[in-house]
Amino acid sequence: MGKSTQQFSLWWQRWEWPSVSVNVPHFSVPPEEMASGAGSVATFSDYQTRRSLPKHSRNIFITYSSDLFYEMIGFVDVLSKHGFQATMDTVDRHLTNMNIITGEDSFIKDPSTFIIVAISPRYKLDIERCVGNSCSLHTKSIHSMMQLEFIQQGSLNFRFIPVLFLDACQEDIPGWLQNTHVYRWPLNKDDLLLRLLKEERFIPPPVPVELSVVITPVAAAPSTSK
Repeated sequence: MGKSTQQFSLWWQRWEWPSVSVNVPHFSVPPEEMASGAGSVATFSDYQTRRSLPKHSRNIFITYSSDLFYEMIGFVDVLSKHGFQATMDTVDRHLTNMNIITGEDSFIKDPSTFIIVAISPRYKLDIERCVGNSCSLHTKSIHSMMQLEFIQQGSLNFRFIPVLFLDACQEDIPGWLQNTHVYRWPLNKDDLLLRLLKEERFIPPPVPVELSVVITPVAAAPSTSK
């Protein structure tokens, strides 16, 4: 048996085996930045440098109560410096750089205009009480128009943005806006500006390209004969 095994081994080594093609897949790996799967956080300046909204999309209407009058002056100034056209519902005529609405509600009825609801401790009182001065009644009237639109839209909010000022809290927000994302000024300044640009603060990672498979025939190494 030992001699037979030795002869078979010798025959195996001397046999001329045909060449064999082996299909070896090669994968093209996505770029490292795509494969990492990590997103990034955007700031308002990131979008401001690469996106330009049309002029009509930068119109903003602001409704507020009289206790926020001086706060609104600085607030509107910030929005204007960032390219937005802010309009207040009530304002003294001697102030400049602000539009004045006197019974005209075109901005409120324009669905492309964002409406910022400036929430203060007085705001809820103005919209809930039955009597008040002309300013509070004006605020209440605008609130009723917004609430009616919200109901007509099937309780979906597309353009009303509640913003907390001073020491206002969640309880000061009207009930129908309680489930809407709320911003606090100036703490959430960048987030609010991004919202007005219709952008998200978190930039999702780019979708990686699909792996491509390339089949390359590779010849097997020739056998060595003794």
